[in-house]
Amino acid sequence: MAKPFSKHVRNVASTTLAWIAAITLFAMVRLYGASGDGLYLLIPEESGIWVQILSLGLGLGATFGIIFGALDTVKGILRNQPYWMTIVVRSAVHIILTLLIILSYLVLFHWIIGDQIAGNIVGMLKDTPFQKISFVLVIYTGFVSIIFNLIRQMNRMYGPGILYKLLIGKYHQPQEEERIFMFLDLKSSTTYAERLGHVLYSELIQDCFQDLTHAIEEHDVEVYQYVGDEAVLTWRMEDGLRNANCVKTFFTFDETIQKRANYYFNKYDLVPAFKAGVNLGLVMVAEVGVVKKEIAYHSDVLNTAARIQGRCNEFKKQILITESLKERLENEKDLLTEYVGNVALKGKENRISIYSVSKKEQVEHSYEFAE
Repeated sequence: MAKPFSKHVRNVASTTLAWIAAITLFAMVRLYGASGDGLYLLIPEESGIWVQILSLGLGLGATFGIIFGALDTVKGILRNQPYWMTIVVRSAVHIILTLLIILSYLVLFHWIIGDQIAGNIVGMLKDTPFQKISFVLVIYTGFVSIIFNLIRQMNRMYGPGILYKLLIGKYHQPQEEERIFMFLDLKSSTTYAERLGHVLYSELIQDCFQDLTHAIEEHDVEVYQYVGDEAVLTWRMEDGLRNANCVKTFFTFDETIQKRANYYFNKYDLVPAFKAGVNLGLVMVAEVGVVKKEIAYHSDVLNTAARIQGRCNEFKKQILITESLKERLENEKDLLTEYVGNVALKGKENRISIYSVSKKEQVEHSYEFAE
């Protein structure tokens, strides 16, 4: 629980900093721009311009950021809704909360200084300067909320951190990185597709990859690609090796599927099972495309991961890893590795040693392995 909690703290902190910057900008424009009327209702006029700017930015901005950031950590029904609905609903909630926060902020401040206006909320709401700043601030907050939520949804669409890398042009020139890749594939996919039909089969893939989200968020995963019923996941070397994220992602995903076994069985008359191949090494990372930009990885590391994943059925194993990765995971005491064999992979001259991985406390499940 500590790791997800720390990630939530970082998300709230980044949201808070963004809102502090946004409200500070609003205060500067109001004070240096057309008019500062109404700001004195929140901060006394005699305090000086910069005191008012910083007080509003840090006080009101931090309040917005903490509350809105905390809401972002709540996983609800919006996760599975269209992007436009998510943006509209979240922005509407932000606008409503903005009104409540401004009113609470105003009442609290005037109560602290002993102003009688705090005891007359109706009169306060009719006050012309209050109406002016409330109207302008709510419109501004709504506009900023739409922008922030749009960026948030775009970030989710590209994958965590990818949008930022594209914007700053980090991989405009190809760079070499050490990375870990996992090829995660649905077992018996051809059989399932024939049995379910294309509509139900597509819904099955949707459900599975939605259930993958928890493992992605918990284990610092970057999603490289979804290709049909296969997901290609990647980690920076340090992220993937830390706490064995690169293999524990698979077990977390499998546990999520097992917890929802009744749902899958009732809807599809089956419980999906996945297989995975994992490898590490040097890759070239480059920004590709003009009409549709994305970050691409080029290396034999990916080919090897894909090939060993294709041998899971043959050896009746859920997850296979290369020897080079196994050596980097030897200090993980809650994992068990088992030598599978020295195999020849299609397209490779040299044979490689591969291992299966399991958790010590893992309860073995029986799976059908299709040829």
